[in-house]
Amino acid sequence: MRHLCFDTRELDNQAREKFLLPSEILMENAARGMVEFLAQKFPLGSKILMICGSGDNGGDCLALARMLVGKYSLGILLPLGVKSTLAKTQLKRLEACDSSVFIPSLEGIELSSFDIIIDGLFGIGFRGEFSFQMQNLITLLNETRAIKIACDIPSGIDLYGNPRFLGEIPFAFRADFTLTMGALKNALFSDYAKDFVGEICCLELGISESIFAPNSNFKLLESSDFKAPKRNLQNCNKGSFGHLSVLGGEKIGASLLSALAGFRMGAGLVSFVSDIAPSNLPYEVMYANFIPKNTTAIALGMGFGRKNPFSLKMLKDFWEIPILLDADIFYHEVFGDLIQNFSKVILTPHPKEFSTILRVLEKKEMAVEVIQKNRIALAQDFSSKYPNTTLILKGANSLIAKNGEVYINPLGSNALAKGGSGDVLAGIIAGLLAQNYSSLEACIQGVLAHSLCAQKFIEKNADFSLSPLDLIDQIRYL
Repeated sequence: MRHLCFDTRELDNQAREKFLLPSEILMENAARGMVEFLAQKFPLGSKILMICGSGDNGGDCLALARMLVGKYSLGILLPLGVKSTLAKTQLKRLEACDSSVFIPSLEGIELSSFDIIIDGLFGIGFRGEFSFQMQNLITLLNETRAIKIACDIPSGIDLYGNPRFLGEIPFAFRADFTLTMGALKNALFSDYAKDFVGEICCLELGISESIFAPNSNFKLLESSDFKAPKRNLQNCNKGSFGHLSVLGGEKIGASLLSALAGFRMGAGLVSFVSDIAPSNLPYEVMYANFIPKNTTAIALGMGFGRKNPFSLKMLKDFWEIPILLDADIFYHEVFGDLIQNFSKVILTPHPKEFSTILRVLEKKEMAVEVIQKNRIALAQDFSSKYPNTTLILKGANSLIAKNGEVYINPLGSNALAKGGSGDVLAGIIAGLLAQNYSSLEACIQGVLAHSLCAQKFIEKNADFSLSPLDLIDQIRYL
């Protein structure tokens, strides 16, 4: 698990004031880190096109260019001139080494001859819109087959992780690698950014990342954070590992998927609770027409139906055990009462469902597009307002928010964009809840398990072919 920061400019100020590292040294260290990355990945003599902006982001790349002179074949373009003091200094140093590397424009330049393109146009503080000139330039760069590297963050991605939009189409420099400086930034892990950042590498600036980026309320999950359930007791029985009750409704397939996932994730007992026993109930799942007294966790909402009759009376003896709410229950009239009565609640909405949650609980009307542009801030704010809840806001990079802390899972795959994947996730988490995991830990481990199952499947199979049952089957290999 790694710490994330919202704005590294604050960390840069701290580096200058606390660690006595002036901006010029930080820039030199950033350039040196990029040199070391290039040396590991690309052979000497590779042809590199560098697009340098007018500010310090461009200055980083000009310092890099100076260090590459004599080792690589360079072409340097300055489409916006040079404005910042440091960038001007770096330009003079580069000119002193080799003034022949500069090109006045891309007109007449054969872009296909370059092996690598480095984007140093704009940094993390980019605001506003692209000029027509910049839009055309980035479009041209994106269309090349060269390996594309972004310095700190792809140009066009702002402080909140949002690209520019051409109509409804997100637009920014589309990098294969992003070399970010000093610390990992929230903006790199937004849903929108995921299609533009490529592989992310954090370069140190003369201070280790753990010192440069201290504790924060934003965390990045890693595959090494996953810890599968471990059965240490030998003198045990099925009741030792909890009893999950999954409430069924109109579409029993969704809740059955959750029940199967919870059982496979280690719950000792799983009951499918419904007025009518389904004809296709799996052998390992028990049927009940009421919630069993020894239930240790409840899952409700998957395929339940938005208007399916439901009485809170059946839950009155279970207010103190954890409940996971998903899908249809967010639209149900009892949703607000469930939030008020249960002391431990997990919510697993996708953005449209989260819009409904905000409308029901806070009387806020918020479009999905607005939610997607402010995912991290909204999740953090919601979790602070509702301390009895743990929120999983699903997406390309799902968020887990609890008491003002946000955990980002970057391991999700587009293979999971299938009906039923969310039902499996709900079951995995609920299965952990039944085994006495805390709400937060069940969410972290459940989200990681879900993503890692998808990763394992697509190592040997086509990503488009993943099914919910495939996901459940992969749990055995975690």
